[in-house]
Amino acid sequence: MVNYDKHLRSAAWREIRQRALVAADHRCLLCAATEELEAHHRTYDNLGDERDGDLTVLCRECHEVVTSMLRARKYANKPASYANIVRSIAEATPLFDPTDSEV
Repeated sequence: MVNYDKHLRSAAWREIRQRALVAADHRCLLCAATEELEAHHRTYDNLGDERDGDLTVLCRECHEVVTSMLRARKYANKPASYANIVRSIAEATPLFDPTDSEV
């Protein structure tokens, strides 16, 4: 199994990330931003030996949105018992400050 953090510090990662950036013309796939670009794994099947096409270039903001959406979709498909556990945790510990007007 590949150590993810170690892999992200490797020369192999820098090379595949750079190839993805060049292929994307150094622009976010979603909003065309050119700042704070990140490489989003479309698949982890080849982790440690990523292929061209395994990564999508996104700006930091779009990467956060896509990751949140994918996590929500993943957990929406969990069995009801799992949802009940998450719900009970949320009821015991609020997930956000209800007095915060920005939420």
